[in-house]
Amino acid sequence: MFPFLDELTNDGRQRLLAAAQVINFAAHTRVINKGDDVGGVYLVESGALRIFYISPEGREGTLYWVDARQTCILALNCLFSKLAYPAWVETESEETQITVISGNAYRELFIVEPGVQRFTFETLSTRIFDLMTLMQETASLGLEQRVASFLLRRSVGRSALEVTHEQIANHVGSSREVVSRVLRNLARHGAISLSQRSISIDSRDKLTEFVEF
Repeated sequence: MFPFLDELTNDGRQRLLAAAQVINFAAHTRVINKGDDVGGVYLVESGALRIFYISPEGREGTLYWVDARQTCILALNCLFSKLAYPAWVETESEETQITVISGNAYRELFIVEPGVQRFTFETLSTRIFDLMTLMQETASLGLEQRVASFLLRRSVGRSALEVTHEQIANHVGSSREVVSRVLRNLARHGAISLSQRSISIDSRDKLTEFVEF
């Protein structure tokens, strides 16, 4: 449930719980399409959501991820601004559980509950930093550096990632063939080990060296 639940008044907690719906999605399931109306606030309970764009050429690129106990700032912005969703959202490589709070309830709670206000502004500041980091990497880093950076970010707390070369290509906005060459080079240097649908992180230090090269 939402991280700020204990900060709410009794009335606010009851209002939020009454407006909550828990939904389970299978891995790699489209949750929101570009242009959809956003009817609520999405909190990830387990698993992860990937928010991404699709270029005019049909190539994907990841904007950011929403991990457990986080929410999507684009959905929040659309909810308050009454705008259509500007990107696409899908689950990652595992089943994802999401709690959805109705938009009307969240807007009402935002007006009167400091905990809801704090959570909303913290989410906004975090995502702005994430998007600025992505823009900086895209503008200043080569593909090998961006792939290494992706592996470092998504493997925090894990020794391996269940991800295909095609999925990594979608994350960094490249082709599978080019990404496969980059991954083989990282493996030759002892940073990672490759298998059919997963990548083992053998040395975070060596991956970091590729990012900082």
